[in-house]
Amino acid sequence: MKISDFKSHFLSQREMRWGLCYFLFESLCLSGLLQALNALLPKSLPQLEVNFLFFLINFLLVGFLFRSYLLQQVKLLPDVFEKVILVTPPAFVLYWLSNFLMTQALLAMDEGFYSINDVTIRQMVSEDYTLMLLGTVIFVPVAEECLFRGLLFRGLYDRSPVLGWLVSVAAFSAVHILGYIGTYPPLTLLLCFVQYVPAGICLAGAYRLSGSIFAPILLHALVNLLGMLVLR
Repeated sequence: MKISDFKSHFLSQREMRWGLCYFLFESLCLSGLLQALNALLPKSLPQLEVNFLFFLINFLLVGFLFRSYLLQQVKLLPDVFEKVILVTPPAFVLYWLSNFLMTQALLAMDEGFYSINDVTIRQMVSEDYTLMLLGTVIFVPVAEECLFRGLLFRGLYDRSPVLGWLVSVAAFSAVHILGYIGTYPPLTLLLCFVQYVPAGICLAGAYRLSGSIFAPILLHALVNLLGMLVLR
């Protein structure tokens, strides 16, 4: 696709400012705040329900903050729909292939390697499959793609494409290990960080090639859906 097609659609300055403020709050504070509020309840909610509230609140706040951007993307969709459909299937295959190869490489470095995030997801899926399905297939893809691809990747791309790729991929990998810092050894956290690098690249690539945020949203949703079907 033409570079101009990609560069003509972006977040407003207001969305960038509020988006960055919210991104920092969501990454560093939201989970802890929900845990603290849950502890104050006469009867604490199960951890699964607290996580689901996190997914829901994140989805609603991101949708509100980026409503103009998302509306712009909806209006653009008829013009890029064919590109979204053409880009998503090969990106899906590349996603799983690169993830498989990365996992094999990490296992070669550490025979005991496992994804700490996957362990948490398996546990929550065993408690309530429906809530996790709704959260991971609907809420998470929309919220995370708006933040990591719409805000970070797209927001930085005009200043420096390289910076856009590096920051968005690094931030996407980091968010999957933040909640485990202090609980697992640094090497385990580093390996789990590296594990998500191919995913971040594929999702940003889907956005870059299609020119629509709905390509990485769809890709993310499909990946999570397949994962949930396998877990079931």
